[in-house]
Amino acid sequence: MALLNDRPDALVAARLPLVDREQAPLTVRDLYPSDRDASNITKTLAGSPDTLGALAPFLAQVMNPTTLDLATKEVVVLRVSAVNRCAYCVPTHELAARRAGLSPRAVAALASPQPPAAALEGAHRVLARYCDQLVADAGSVDDALLAELRGHFEDHEIVELTVLAGAITMLNYVAGVAAPPLDPWTVAER
Repeated sequence: MALLNDRPDALVAARLPLVDREQAPLTVRDLYPSDRDASNITKTLAGSPDTLGALAPFLAQVMNPTTLDLATKEVVVLRVSAVNRCAYCVPTHELAARRAGLSPRAVAALASPQPPAAALEGAHRVLARYCDQLVADAGSVDDALLAELRGHFEDHEIVELTVLAGAITMLNYVAGVAAPPLDPWTVAER
């Protein structure tokens, strides 16, 4: 996977094709926003329209608010992406995490490859540790960490957060191989 900072700007060419709306098969064209350009990860996934068609509703379910708010979900997305060292996802979700209400200090800590302990509090601190352990070795998440997590989240929410971490890891892999350039709106707000 590409290391953070290996790609200094959005001008780097993608390693896999980016499919614009006009080139996209009709089966997935409705997944492109009508009011703005699609993200480069969407354009990458459109290279496999059946995959994008199956993934889009799943990703909408795991990424949108449920009993868990967007800030909590962005803790998972940003932390997992940082641990996986995703050069596309980290800057993209630094912006999303700020928009979801996370403090600049929390965003910087979550985006760091180092464990963010001191910069986070409560549920977010435990969740970041959970993400670190989950990415390193899901089978080694012990009862003590799970009990700590249960102090902040219901069991169904832990399942949801774990599925989110897995979905983001999958997208980190796609972005790592495809190396899409950062989206213009991400570059503009960095």
